[in-house]
Amino acid sequence: MTALRFGFNNAVKNSVPKLGKDSSIRSNKSIISSRVRDIILDSSHPRFDEYGGWNGIGTIFIEPTIAPVLSDEVPLIAAFPAFPNIKQYPLINEIVPVLYLADSNVTEKTSALSPYYLPPINLWNSQTHNAAPSTSELPPEQSQDYQETEAGSVRRITDSSSEIFLGNTFDEKTNIHPLLPYEGDILYEGRWGNSIRFGSTVGNSVIPNDWSSGASYENGDPIIIIRNGQANYTSDPWVPEVENVNDDKSSIYLTSNQQLPIFPASVNNSSFSKSTPPTNVGQYEGNQIILNSGRLVFNAKSDSILALANKSIQLSCNETLGIDAKQISLTANKVYLGSSEGIEESKIQSVVLGENLNFVLGDIAVFLQTLNIAFKSAADSNGAPIVSLQAIASDAETLSNDILNIVNAKNLLSKTVKTV
Repeated sequence: MTALRFGFNNAVKNSVPKLGKDSSIRSNKSIISSRVRDIILDSSHPRFDEYGGWNGIGTIFIEPTIAPVLSDEVPLIAAFPAFPNIKQYPLINEIVPVLYLADSNVTEKTSALSPYYLPPINLWNSQTHNAAPSTSELPPEQSQDYQETEAGSVRRITDSSSEIFLGNTFDEKTNIHPLLPYEGDILYEGRWGNSIRFGSTVGNSVIPNDWSSGASYENGDPIIIIRNGQANYTSDPWVPEVENVNDDKSSIYLTSNQQLPIFPASVNNSSFSKSTPPTNVGQYEGNQIILNSGRLVFNAKSDSILALANKSIQLSCNETLGIDAKQISLTANKVYLGSSEGIEESKIQSVVLGENLNFVLGDIAVFLQTLNIAFKSAADSNGAPIVSLQAIASDAETLSNDILNIVNAKNLLSKTVKTV
């Protein structure tokens, strides 16, 4: 079987020129700056099958920046991702470093080499894209996006987009800000305002942030911030910003000793009137994990969701708390339903044991029937009827029948709530 490397057949490899038409740049020991002209990302690409089908995903077609291809008759060079586990594919017109390394034929021929590319060069220090068109002169409508500074050129989009072709589906967002770094940070930034920060507490910094306040903070306390969708900043898009726990679209904070000024969606905690409520989410200092988004879904599709706490678990919302299950079990020394506010045994009353109450009420009904019979025939020592007792006999009978109806129909027993 012919060996494949990223779907690039050896026979195809050997037919491709090494580094374009200029023989002066063919040195296998050089790292060549190359412009991306095309890339295979899915099966719709016309050369998908030629480069091994799905094994060829990430294959790019390039031209060296020092000898750009000016004719469609000159074949572009195919290059392959250098890293197997980190997928950072470039956009069209981005510049990537290309180097020659061993390919799948190395076991048969130690000198066998193929071109591999590294992540795009940071031309504009932009996390959105770092593309540069192949022409030396930019079109007039793009010239305003580039400015000359004492240190070199900078790229600053001042209208809706740069109008550089970046791909068939990629739309440049011109309101995406880079993250502001602090000393020691490791930052990973996507192109659309999604990011991961491996940072720390940085008290007294020139530009403050949400996680560096509190009474017991220390510089260097670690924090990880995962964010997807940044806040709507008012500054120019090239100005770095910091994460905002309240305004970012979705975020996860893994803290160690930080206090975060998060605004809780609900502040109702009246269920804790008989006990100490948890510390407010915006005041707690310590290691915690905060998930903040427009909606949270916890879905255990094959087993259970477990919420365990050493102290309290608080469920609070501004509308309805719904619990639907085949069975609900509550085990506690005391269970308050409706409210926990008030004085015991007056405003707050105990739940009765329903079946026991039914037994007592049944006995009372039978006793009232006995009284009814006795009262109807009650007479004094002379045999004269006792009018006062006979008068209430019918009342005893009526009350007995009413109680028996309640007991027999089990009207006082809940069909859903059970207690001990």
